[in-house]
Amino acid sequence: MLFRPATDTDADAWQAFLGAVPSGDLLHDWAWADVAAFDDQPQGRYLLEEDGRVVAIIAAQERALLRGRRFWYVPHGPVLDYADPAAVERMRAVLIGLRVAALKHRAIAVKLEPRLAADDPALEFFGGRRLRRLSDTLQVGQTRIVELADDDALLAGFDKDTRYGVRRAEREGVTVSVVSDVTEMRAIDDLHALVGETQQRAGFPMPPIERYRIAWRALAGAGRAAICEARREGELLASGMVVIEGDRSFYLFSGSRREERGAPKRYASYALQWSMMRHARERGARHHDLWGIAPPDAGSDHPWHGVGLFKKGFGGDEVVWAGSWDLVINPTLYRLRAATGIMRGWARSVRAERR
Repeated sequence: MLFRPATDTDADAWQAFLGAVPSGDLLHDWAWADVAAFDDQPQGRYLLEEDGRVVAIIAAQERALLRGRRFWYVPHGPVLDYADPAAVERMRAVLIGLRVAALKHRAIAVKLEPRLAADDPALEFFGGRRLRRLSDTLQVGQTRIVELADDDALLAGFDKDTRYGVRRAEREGVTVSVVSDVTEMRAIDDLHALVGETQQRAGFPMPPIERYRIAWRALAGAGRAAICEARREGELLASGMVVIEGDRSFYLFSGSRREERGAPKRYASYALQWSMMRHARERGARHHDLWGIAPPDAGSDHPWHGVGLFKKGFGGDEVVWAGSWDLVINPTLYRLRAATGIMRGWARSVRAERR
């Protein structure tokens, strides 16, 4: 087995492997490096080869620390076939390779967040080897995944209110179009504007428009993203981006316009999601990841409670991800950074109490 940095000539093999194994998703898409770079977290790509073929890929986002030190983060990775009989040896080779590469680049630790469910037997691969288990994650820790069956079976898996919303939207004259032309920047700008309205209502910060444009150019330019737009009488009511990786689709960005008080409800978001699932299925996807819901034990006061209920209406299975592990490279600096983080968190809580 050979662990090495990936080069531009590896892009096709990287994407083919990503789409072929269940643990891969859009955060390891070759094109996502453009978004990571915009976030000031440049991505280092590594792969593991066995007999000349790719058997694991690792996209490590670099976060700068003081004095030239770094912290690496591998979102929803490493990506490999965890069910393969050779997975144990491949995982060992990945960890050894990452340790050597991280040490060379002065990283104090590498955070791993594999796309594995909390009850996956493959979690035993993460025991020991100087891996420190953490309870929190940087990515949303849970999601819903819907099997993309035929129309009748798919609708049957929705709850009755969601089925009503899909049918009512059609009666209200809501239609959904799909934009896949990367030169159509109007679509991503309109989506960003709707996301802004939605985020403002929820009290969440709004990512800059250039981040959305970069994601659109990178993913749609590679033929792996589309924007679905729900309209009524020409007015854009809801919009969302879907990304397709192999037989999986991902609900990435979305926004909707709130009806005026007393105005009829058009159910545009229901039509949008229904059409997005059907489009993904036509492109070969068999499972649709709704990309983030509130934790299982969260109450009605959780900021994602409402969106979680909306997504739950589309059926599927709730999946809680396994969590994160830190591969510690420099134990002394790692402990110091952890202690500093704790003190900063304590100071913030004290300031909050005083206010």
